[in-house]
Amino acid sequence: MSEYRIEIRDAVLSYLEEEFSAFDIKEEQDKESYCFRLTKQSDTHFIRVMYSATQSSKASEIGAQLEQYAVASTMRGLGDFPVVVTEQGCMFGSP
Repeated sequence: MSEYRIEIRDAVLSYLEEEFSAFDIKEEQDKESYCFRLTKQSDTHFIRVMYSATQSSKASEIGAQLEQYAVASTMRGLGDFPVVVTEQGCMFGSP
């Protein structure tokens, strides 16, 4: 993984840790996205942030971008249904 992708992954992870501080967050490998599974007891969330959604962003902008897309509230609203972040925004989708 390139240094740029590592910085973006770390920024996504930082956002998730801030928004879901009580959750255990595990990264899952994927060829086209940053994938994370969040769990706390029986509460589970899954998110894919497509590489294409962040390719023109700086790591320092990722938190604001995810906030603008209402990622955390969408994840909370959908429960265990997967959330996918694309260049068009945040939507539900498949893992």
